[in-house]
Amino acid sequence: MNVLLTGATGFIGRAIVLALLDRGHRVTVCCRRPQRLRLQSPLITPLALDFAEASEIETWLPHLQGIDAIVNCVGIIAPSPGQSFRQLHSLSPIALFRAGTLAGVGKIVQISALGADAAAESAYHLSKKAADDALRELPVEWFVLQPSLVYGRGGRSHALFQALAALPVHPLPDGGAPMLQPIQVDDVAAAVCHCLQTGCAGRRTIALVGPEPISYADWLQGLRARLGKAPAKPWYLSPAVASVGAALGGILGEPILNRANLAMLQRGSTADPAPLTALLGRPPRNAKRMFAEDATQAERWQAGLYLLRPLLGWTIVFVWLWSGATSLLFYPHEASYALLAATGITGAAAPPTLYGLAALDIAMGLATLARIRLPALLLGQFAIVLAYSLVVAWRLPEFVVHPFGPLLKNLPFLMCLLVYRVLEGERP
Repeated sequence: MNVLLTGATGFIGRAIVLALLDRGHRVTVCCRRPQRLRLQSPLITPLALDFAEASEIETWLPHLQGIDAIVNCVGIIAPSPGQSFRQLHSLSPIALFRAGTLAGVGKIVQISALGADAAAESAYHLSKKAADDALRELPVEWFVLQPSLVYGRGGRSHALFQALAALPVHPLPDGGAPMLQPIQVDDVAAAVCHCLQTGCAGRRTIALVGPEPISYADWLQGLRARLGKAPAKPWYLSPAVASVGAALGGILGEPILNRANLAMLQRGSTADPAPLTALLGRPPRNAKRMFAEDATQAERWQAGLYLLRPLLGWTIVFVWLWSGATSLLFYPHEASYALLAATGITGAAAPPTLYGLAALDIAMGLATLARIRLPALLLGQFAIVLAYSLVVAWRLPEFVVHPFGPLLKNLPFLMCLLVYRVLEGERP
């Protein structure tokens, strides 16, 4: 079967690509950067197409010739500049589905979300529901698959939950009572493949859930046990505190942490697993079995560093800005000129050097905050701090043996710059 798969480089999309290839399907992988899939196979045809610019039927029709089935995996957990729920979850999928029907595509599988139903309130669920409803009206064999929380290696939400689980105190909205029914990503991929099988009747909405619900509190404790840690103390959050905590997601650079997603968590995400069991011919995997497995060292590191990464970034920004502001506003300029004189900078050259270095520090802080070419910027900062340190050690050796270690403290800051560069390189 020739399958066009959108969102192929995403967490769920990658798993579906592999499952389709294992079953011998030919796959046209549609995403903004197909090269990120890093798969070499004669069964793969790359298609570079941005969903943010694909809301017209005419955009899709040329790519659907000879396509037997469409699988739409595109999804975002939070909007960003150029990527809105309405565009990516509604307009572009609807255009794709209608184009597929016109092109004679036999089956269309939509990866939606559990909760995209008549009771939906969040912009996320409503945008998914709009595409689901449009697909249901088309004269085609359709499947609307609605997964609960999807877990597995490489999942961003799973990484966040592991980071929260690693905390010594678990922040629990609603007392940790919201119920989840997590599903393993390979079961999602298997469900898609079963839908594409000859003889599998369509025009069905199927919840993709694990075999049994688990409370949010127990989910975090189970993940924590997997990390090899003793049970954490619960911290029951009032609605107001939970709302404020969720709003910090933007500051931390974590789009999953927001008030809309908090509301979706509080709503719960459970359903009857019987339809999925019938589709797969077996029960879905039980997430609780994962708790008995030991996490890898890489997972333990990720869990411990996940929430520290944004804090490290903010610390680096603060150090640069405070250093520049102190030179300009707080530290006596006469004392600064005396230090510059010890390095050989005197007379008319001293003021522009002082103000120039202070401006450079502030510029470094603002550039880090704006994330301007961050990997190269951090290496540049490393070079600047190292140069500062070497000059001071050469011309002001008393700072090397100073009891407060003002110069030696540059060493851990240099390591912080390198560690942050590595962590930022791992951003999904």
